[in-house]
Amino acid sequence: MIQMLVDWMTLMNRQFEGDRQSCAEFSDSFAGYFPQNFLAETYYVVVPKVPMPAYQFLEEAGFTDLYEQNPAGLTLGNTYYVLPTAKNNLRLHIHELVHAAQWKLLGVDSFLHRYRYELERYGYDNMPLEGMAYAVDEHYALGRRPFDVLEFVTRELEGNPGDSSGR
Repeated sequence: MIQMLVDWMTLMNRQFEGDRQSCAEFSDSFAGYFPQNFLAETYYVVVPKVPMPAYQFLEEAGFTDLYEQNPAGLTLGNTYYVLPTAKNNLRLHIHELVHAAQWKLLGVDSFLHRYRYELERYGYDNMPLEGMAYAVDEHYALGRRPFDVLEFVTRELEGNPGDSSGR
């Protein structure tokens, strides 16, 4: 089941490869949050509708709650997709960059397995992976002092291996 999602993700990222924009453009906005090389290796694509696999794929893989979220952004590996209305929303960009960091640190299979586990166990609103992203985007929105997000995510992943809420 997970392999279907991996295949779909690979297809989406290939399909939109020519439309990707480098997150290096956020170097000034996110200074102190992410290293330059991470931003240079991460991309976003502005799309009229956030791509989502067919409901039956999500159902078979245990991700049906995602259909109810109607997201303004979705991260697939080192590339995330945002709606035109969210293109200039730095809070959304930093949120999705946290997910890109999670994908990078966990790897594709581990990220998808963990995301599914947390979604089933806690529901979207209480997932530790989402909690990390919301904590960082809120910190940023409040104008607080920057911190190393990759270090934060690494620490959180090590402290919350997917079997506790971490909150």
